Amino acid sequence: PFTLFSQVEYYDYQKIREQGFDNSNLREFAIELTDAIGPRLSGSPGFYKACNWAAKTLKNMGVDNAKVEPWGEFGYGWQMEKFYMAMSKPYYQPLIAVPRAWSGSTNENVNSEVVMVSAFTNEQLLDYSGNLKGKVVITPYEKDLEVSFDPIAKRFSDEELDKYKKIPDFWPDNDPFIKERKHLQQSADRKEKFNTLKEFCEKEGAVAILENSGSFGTVFSVGNSSARHSEELGIPIIDMTHEHYARMVRLIDRDVPVELELEITNSLYKDSTMGYNVIGEIPGTNRKLKDEVVMIGAHLDSWHAGTGGNDNASGVIVVLEVMRILKASGVKLDRTVRIALWGNEEQGLYGSFNWVDQNVYNWEKQQKMAEYDKISAYYNFDYGTGRIRGIFLHDNFALKPIFTEFFKPLEDLGVEVMSLRNPGSSDHVAFNRIGIPGFAFIQDRIDYGRTYHTNMDTFERIQLGDLKQAAVVLATLVYQTANYPEKLPRREM
Repeated sequence: PFTLFSQVEYYDYQKIREQGFDNSNLREFAIELTDAIGPRLSGSPGFYKACNWAAKTLKNMGVDNAKVEPWGEFGYGWQMEKFYMAMSKPYYQPLIAVPRAWSGSTNENVNSEVVMVSAFTNEQLLDYSGNLKGKVVITPYEKDLEVSFDPIAKRFSDEELDKYKKIPDFWPDNDPFIKERKHLQQSADRKEKFNTLKEFCEKEGAVAILENSGSFGTVFSVGNSSARHSEELGIPIIDMTHEHYARMVRLIDRDVPVELELEITNSLYKDSTMGYNVIGEIPGTNRKLKDEVVMIGAHLDSWHAGTGGNDNASGVIVVLEVMRILKASGVKLDRTVRIALWGNEEQGLYGSFNWVDQNVYNWEKQQKMAEYDKISAYYNFDYGTGRIRGIFLHDNFALKPIFTEFFKPLEDLGVEVMSLRNPGSSDHVAFNRIGIPGFAFIQDRIDYGRTYHTNMDTFERIQLGDLKQAAVVLATLVYQTANYPEKLPRREM
């Protein structure tokens, strides 16, 4: 019978810990990826620079077959080249804001009056005909920001972790399918209204549209990635923190004229329209098992408002560190270990889904590809900077006794929780939907909700101590999976 507690294995666990805790390279990886390379919006020069850096880093570790690999056509990238915005009347005030990705430019420095538009249908918008040319458009959105008496960042309590161990309630209000349908309907309604406003503003010759997005000086900004297929960027859309946005709403509401000075230069990046992933391997050494594979991965792209510290530099540097630990420690790996740094996750999981479609299982043809029978498991890291507290088993009950054993040498690192739930969407979904065990981790949330997709998602949000623990935990799980006598049990597709 298989046991994790042989003397050889304990020596290997010790080697993994020594590399992960005493010789960590996480800080250098993080600085290079966030500070030096910067934002990594899909299709942008920053993203391609990150791909080449990651492949070179893997080669320097001695990882085999490290390469930047195209997955297919993505479309045009987008680049923010210059952005300046300030309120010039009734007084001067710098504004916290970010242009939305794949939106357009002013092409020059302009001074524009801000006009509040209280309409969202074509019929209502007719009242503003002839009044928006050369103006910046704002809508009458204002809300009370509650004072928060909770800490900004926190770890899971024992009571919260216990909830992950239990089956969730499935009353109608908690049914995930009903929640998702409500969310999609709300999103669709809002998107339709905004598109109607946008088309009207473009036709009328407005300078830009302001959108309320974020609070406490934080700007949440993503973008209309469907525009990556268009030759024209359209009107600039500017996401702004609520405090500065709502101030203008209140002033205009009281007939106080508001003017902005702004200069925006955004451009489409057309040098390459392909999407890319970065792949590398540590070959297995067991004659019978070396053709089988254990995969780890994280997405390399980010949004543009910050430098993608938590989303997802934290994941990228952890899986890079796992590969470094496994190489530097010299532990024996029966199966091949493969890293995948996915591209274009933020626009719809394109990198992972297309790689799986081309190499593992073609969903449209219902056809197994070359890798289908080789992959034992895929471990994904995309839930922020918090330490690992457990794992999601994605309704695969057969995995529970295996991970009960896997977790025993990790108990002192606080890893103990197994949940049968399916967590939020990331690149592991591409594997789970075809039956291959794709894992996401239960991690301390820290300040997850206040950083993702914002201007605050920078190096400072990365908790290097937590990620040392995560890298050691993941390296240990990969070692165990690579040396397990069989591939991990699968669910039916």
